[in-house]
Amino acid sequence: MRFETARLAVRSPEKKDAYDIFRNYAQDAEVTKYLTWEPHLGVEQSIQWIDHCIEHADTPESLILVIFHKSAAETIGMLDFRIDDFKAEFGYVLAKKFWNQGIMTEAMRPALDYMRTIPEIYRIWAVHDVDNPASGKVMQKLGLSFEGTLKGFCMHPNISKTPRDAKLYALVKNASI
Repeated sequence: MRFETARLAVRSPEKKDAYDIFRNYAQDAEVTKYLTWEPHLGVEQSIQWIDHCIEHADTPESLILVIFHKSAAETIGMLDFRIDDFKAEFGYVLAKKFWNQGIMTEAMRPALDYMRTIPEIYRIWAVHDVDNPASGKVMQKLGLSFEGTLKGFCMHPNISKTPRDAKLYALVKNASI
C-alpha cells in the first residue's frame, strides 16, 4: 500500500525503516510521552517492531504505514488502523523535528480517505490523552468529531502507571446506506 502527497510517501513498512524509526522518534521520551509504549532502548527493539509491522502491515485486522519524508529522505513517523468488525481505530506518531508543519494531517488524509472507501467500515475513531491537545487538533483537521471524554481509558506508561482520561473523536458513515 502506498499513498503519495507533495512532501510524503505514506507506504508499507520495510526492514530498513527500523534505523530511522529508532533515530528519529522511538527512543525520544518527549515523542513517546503520550503513547502506549515506552521508548526503545536500542535499535534492536525498533528492528523487532518493524518486523512485527511488516507481518501485520495490510491484513483484515490492520493497516500499518510508515511516513517517509521525500526531501529529508528518511522515515519520520507511522500511522496504523486497527480494524474490529465495522470499526477502525487509528493512531500515529511523528518525529519531533517535524511537529507543527501539518505533516501528520497530510499523511493521515489519504489513508483515512482509503479507509472510508471500505464498505464494511462504518466508524473510524481515535483517542488522545487529555493533556495532548495537539493530537486532537489533527483529528479535527481530518474531519473527525469530538464525542466526549473517556475516564480512565488509556494506559500511557511514560506518564503514569494508572489509566488516564482520553478524548474521543470519530467519523461515522451513515450505516443505513
